[in-house]
Amino acid sequence: MNAVMQIPPETHALVETGIIAMAKHVEAMIHTAIEALLGLNQELARSVLEKEPDVNELETLIDSEILATLNAGAASPQEVREAAAMLKVNKDLERLADLATNIAHRVLTQSANGEAKQLAELQPLAIAAAHIARKTLRALIHQDLLLASNALASGALVDGYRSYVFDRLQEKRGDLQDHPEASYLMVASHYLEQIADHSRNVAESLLYWLDGQKSRSQAA
Repeated sequence: MNAVMQIPPETHALVETGIIAMAKHVEAMIHTAIEALLGLNQELARSVLEKEPDVNELETLIDSEILATLNAGAASPQEVREAAAMLKVNKDLERLADLATNIAHRVLTQSANGEAKQLAELQPLAIAAAHIARKTLRALIHQDLLLASNALASGALVDGYRSYVFDRLQEKRGDLQDHPEASYLMVASHYLEQIADHSRNVAESLLYWLDGQKSRSQAA
């Protein structure tokens, strides 16, 4: 019978450490980006842009490490499935960082064009998106299955607030010239909705990843 090969524990530890470090960077970026968005704060927006290179570097390193290990043929079938989940978490974290960066760029552009006056309409959606992102990333950082499941259940709240923002902006559709901030709010609400969507993706992949870890531990 052929022996089932396994990824060395130090490789698992290296990848997990990298993903946790990346999650911490992304959590800080999202928090700062949303704060900059609601306050049209240029200084905070610039600080988000300064963090982006660190996340991109981590994403590349983690991706390379996982793929190199898989290409070496050292993984068992369960570890291959687990590695696929880790790759997806890595990609969604990178996308969350991109969305925080997009928000920061939008804040800087809007600040140059003048102050937006209808930010109160965006606040419930921003708070809901920040909440699900924070719960998901904390679940990832602490390897918490219960918190990841809870984050998934928060999706309906974000969808409801997104509809609220969209409906309010639609009321101003025929009068956009008198409300130039409407496009800012619409684009910003789209970014916030995507933050929530990618956070849910991370939570789903994390549940699969942690379930794989549990299965390997029980089989050991």
